[in-house]
Amino acid sequence: MDALDIILLIIRWAHALAAVVWIGGSLFMLLAGRPALRNTDPEGLVGRALSVEFRPIVATAIAVLIVSGVILTVDRLTSEAAGIAYTVVLVAKIVLAVYAFGIAWLLPRRRRPSPQPSPRRREGKLVSGLTGPVALTIVGVLVIGLADVLTWLFERGLVG
Repeated sequence: MDALDIILLIIRWAHALAAVVWIGGSLFMLLAGRPALRNTDPEGLVGRALSVEFRPIVATAIAVLIVSGVILTVDRLTSEAAGIAYTVVLVAKIVLAVYAFGIAWLLPRRRRPSPQPSPRRREGKLVSGLTGPVALTIVGVLVIGLADVLTWLFERGLVG
């Protein structure tokens, strides 16, 4: 194992850790935080405070994911072990990751829904469902799953 291999191993570890921190935090908030706060924080003050505290962590995770992802993508795509299937799955992973980054960017900017009914309420629910915390968590879990598929495809390509 030479110095480049050690550096790539550290980058791979940072990439995985950033994904786990971001998606793990999202899963915690979705499955534990929101249900617990629903009854104890009717005004949403604690939830908003938690979001404000979590936002820099998400921003750091996104930065680490982008930088490390670019490096790892170049490393893998320059290898002969990365075939067509690997490239297709990688593109799907990148598209989903960009979608997740977009959701993360939109979430803090969303306004609380107005209490008055709107004729576009159904459209608003659809947009909210596609850009809300549940969508972010689902997409994040899918991206992590695709990372495992990529590892499997790459290792299979190494064997031949």
